Order: sequence, then C-alpha cells, then structure tokens
Amino acid sequence: MRKREGTCLALALALVLSTSARSLAAAAETGACSLENTVPATVAAVDDDFDLLLDDGRRAVLSGLEFPPSSDKGAPDLRAAARKRLSGWLAGKDVFLAELAAGFDRWGRIPARVFATQGDGPEAPLVSVGGAALEEGLARFRPDAPAAACARDYLAAEAPARDAGRGLWADPRLRPADAADGAGLLQRKGMAVAEGKISSVGESRGAIYLNFGQKRAEDFAVVILRRNLAMFRASGIEPRALIGRRARVRGLIETGLGPRMEISAPAEIEILENQP
Repeated sequence: MRKREGTCLALALALVLSTSARSLAAAAETGACSLENTVPATVAAVDDDFDLLLDDGRRAVLSGLEFPPSSDKGAPDLRAAARKRLSGWLAGKDVFLAELAAGFDRWGRIPARVFATQGDGPEAPLVSVGGAALEEGLARFRPDAPAAACARDYLAAEAPARDAGRGLWADPRLRPADAADGAGLLQRKGMAVAEGKISSVGESRGAIYLNFGQKRAEDFAVVILRRNLAMFRASGIEPRALIGRRARVRGLIETGLGPRMEISAPAEIEILENQP
C-alpha cells in the first residue's frame, strides 16, 4: 500500500512540476475577489513559507490558501514543487495586489489577493494567483476571515483538483477524511477536511452540534457557537435543516470530548446535497 501511495504522489508531483497556469478565466474587473481596489506591486521572491516578498520591503501572504506540509523523508516533496511553481511564475514579476485586512497579521504580513499575467504576450490575461494555485492542486482552500469574499471562487477553483486527486490531493493524509471515521479523525494533524452525512443536531446553552454519528465520545461532531449562529443563518445555513444531508467541513480537530471541530464562519462548511 505504501509503495502504491508513493507512486501516486510521485505522479502528482510530476504533474505539478510540468503544469503551467491552467485555464482560469481572466479576472473580473469588479465584484468580490476581483481586480477592483488592486494596486501594482512587484514580487522580489517567494520564500520558503510561500510569503511574497515585495520589492518595497513589504511581505504579503496569499490569504485563503494552505500549501502542502513538509514531506516525510523519502516522499515526493509536493511543498517544494508548489514553491517552485509559484516562484517561477511570480518572482521578479509585476502583479496586482489587494490588501484584505486593515493591518498586518501577527507575522507582519499583508493578507492579500493577488493577480498576475497568465502566459506571455500583450494579450495574456490577468488571473487570480490563488485560484490558479487551487486549480493546479498546489494548495487547499483555507477559510481565513480575510479571504471570505473569495470563498466561493476559491472553492470552485479547488474542486477540479480535489475531484481528480491532483497535486496535494493525491496524498491520502490531505484528502477529505470520512466524517464517520472518528478514530481516524483523531489522528489528523493541522487543518483537516472532512466529509459525511449529518445524522442529528444537538443543542446546549452555548452551542449547536452537527453530529455525524450517534456516540458522543467517539463520533465526529461540528460545533457552532450560538453567538455565531446568526452569521450562518444569514448565509442560508439552518442547522436543523441539515439533518440527513452531506457536508464538507474544514478546521482543526479537537480531541477533548471525542473528535470535534468548531467552525465560526459559513466558509468553513459546504452543503454537498439538497434536502433529502
């Protein structure tokens, strides 16, 4: 099994290395996650953490993207491949950048969305760098608050790579986990993506629980604090209407009372099927 997984990862690595920017549509001029409010900037380098070092000394981060972790010894290094791809595309190039927050993050970076020319020549379109990275399988969507305006576009860009097992999605540790596998979810480190059917909804004074099984101490549940509930309902997510429906969620696994994941924004949950 390990040999087969290694072969799949090697093929995914080769695909990432050989793939240039795919067929994303040219960036929209206005609207959410568009060229609106962007300003010119020049990328001097892409560092080991995928931060964009700008030639004016500032540091920007592609908000809403999670790149592959460092590989195990002897495994194909998808992280190195992703950095090579972005560095080859952006280093030394002029881009358009929009700041997505009023100030720097705690690491002194500018949360940003970035657009760059796809291809050569005067007719080459400007495309979303984040969207291209997701479509190529270089990164997963991470529901950062500054990237909320781009959530729908980024999820749509991610879907082809996820469905095809392209890039980082070839790694079984990064593919969506089965929400019915509580024991397996307890082994997930960092941000996890899980999919499954919501079997019931529970309530407490402070939270709503989307239960993916019947055993409280063993099965997976998603927690929505009541103070955040209005935000979900405003986005059309009514917890009790989700019973019997499949969902995909993203966040950190908490292990205190069995596998739990607290979500605080609508971008952290996708409803995968209509009301049964």
